[in-house]
Amino acid sequence: MSGVYELREELLERAIERRIRVVAVSGELDMAAAPAFERALSDVVAGNEPTILDLSEVSFMDSTAIGAMLAVRRHAELRPGRFAVVCAPESEIERTLLYMGLDTAFSIVPSRGRAAAELANG
Repeated sequence: MSGVYELREELLERAIERRIRVVAVSGELDMAAAPAFERALSDVVAGNEPTILDLSEVSFMDSTAIGAMLAVRRHAELRPGRFAVVCAPESEIERTLLYMGLDTAFSIVPSRGRAAAELANG
């Protein structure tokens, strides 16, 4: 079944005064899911809170979902220190993002803890 995914929002307490918003996605991010994924991600990053996009439980991601991430980045003018992407190490998702050179557009890290540390320093 295509477009089956779940998106959860959470908050992490940040070591300094602000909090970090976490968007955890699981399942498949394909052409059917991409528009809703883009809208949801855009809504979350519209505020000033640093955001972690956790893709560690995503089993499939196609170019439309990657395009949605890039569109949100461009629209929200996301800068380093404000947004990090978590991928399971050695996963297909991580390999795809790295192969496409998206580590130049996003901070791609192996865990939420690492992402939180980078955002706390940014």
